[in-house]
Amino acid sequence: MAKMKRKRVASNKPTGQGHKLVWFTVIIILIPVVIVGYVLLTSVGGQNHPVEGNRFSKTDLNPAITDNSISSLESSLASIDNVEKASVNLLSATLRVHIDLVDSATDEVASQALDAAYNVINDQLPIDTYFTNKDDSKMYDLEIDAYNYLIDDTHTTDGWTYLKLTKTGASKGSVTDNMTTAKDPELSSELKAASDQIQQNIANAQNEEDGQ
Repeated sequence: MAKMKRKRVASNKPTGQGHKLVWFTVIIILIPVVIVGYVLLTSVGGQNHPVEGNRFSKTDLNPAITDNSISSLESSLASIDNVEKASVNLLSATLRVHIDLVDSATDEVASQALDAAYNVINDQLPIDTYFTNKDDSKMYDLEIDAYNYLIDDTHTTDGWTYLKLTKTGASKGSVTDNMTTAKDPELSSELKAASDQIQQNIANAQNEEDGQ
């Protein structure tokens, strides 16, 4: 008896459809993986580099203060009466001038030194040009510190003189503050009294503990 041959029924499914579905799934999975990997790599690569920015536009700080100008200022400021040492630096668009006076300098001497320093700077770097904002640009700020010494074991607050002159680019004129005199003496006295009381309470508590 002859065997009957089965007829093969052709499939209606397109050839390779399963492979396409697999590749599509793989691509969908890889997209977020690649994005996350790129972000991690760029983050790791930039860890040792500071984030840099600039709050000034191309039209700001023009004309610019040069290193030669700073060196010239230091030489001129050092020749002011009662000045032992003068230093100038430029940080964050602020010209900072430090005038170290003789230890015996008083507030009056410091005030005279501030005025002289301001005039020296104005002669070499005119205030209206370098330290006053224009309609379409920002310019430098100016700070001048004049003091007779810094507080340490051999120099106390008694006789300490420290005046500070500030001129911002946005202000019309300069402002001078006495850094050793409280602007509100009454409040300063209250705070000092409170601080002294706290220190006394701590000392009393320590003495009681040691006596036990």
